Amino acid sequence: MPIERIEVYLDGGTEPVQVLTQPPFKVTYDTRSLSDGEHLLRVVTHYTNGAKDVKEVPFKVANTPGVLLQGLEEGKEVSGILDVTLRVADPDIKPTRERFPGLAAAIATAAILGGVWLFFAATGVTNKTLEEVAKPPAVAEAGAHGGPVAAVDEALKAKGEQVYSANCAGCHQATGKGLPGVFPALDGSKNVADKAYVINILLKGKGGMPAFAQLSDEELAAVATYIKNSWSNKFGGVTPDEFKAAR
Repeated sequence: MPIERIEVYLDGGTEPVQVLTQPPFKVTYDTRSLSDGEHLLRVVTHYTNGAKDVKEVPFKVANTPGVLLQGLEEGKEVSGILDVTLRVADPDIKPTRERFPGLAAAIATAAILGGVWLFFAATGVTNKTLEEVAKPPAVAEAGAHGGPVAAVDEALKAKGEQVYSANCAGCHQATGKGLPGVFPALDGSKNVADKAYVINILLKGKGGMPAFAQLSDEELAAVATYIKNSWSNKFGGVTPDEFKAAR
């Protein structure tokens, strides 16, 4: 159903920090104004029919980094005068290089790969054989439980795009990416791949997701088919009869 406005509150405040009235509904807030520790984001969605949904998302602010010790390594044996520099919340602290493999690791990897190649060369394995072995297995598009996906009615999918724009894009965005921490993404979602889940949540709603049982079986099948086969999704079609049976 169409959204009238979205109000965003922080930590039990009575006045919203942001009021969103037009898509894309994007929340921008500088957490440096908050103290480090636990906080709560509360999102209140007002619909044009007077309905209201409330979603609360706890989160943790950690703008102040931990203490960095310079001049003392873990487990290092020391004697005499110990000169250690402590750097706390220093903006000039650069990321450590631990995320990158060291020279020894790179040499070891090269040695292993070389040994593998020598083995194949000694046993007479050809480049063509290696190419065949290295080929990725063919992956069939499958539904949520590994079976083949249902056929997609393209006309129904096209109608579903209109239903989605009118009822869903305000929260989940036209891109299907949603808003992190507020409205979940539909693009690439395992839940969207599950046909039974999609049918159930459209009919009954869940949490901050309202039910859309007021839509016809054809409209519901259309929007379900659209979200299951748009963006990067290729999860197969849904029919009006499946929604009729689930009501």
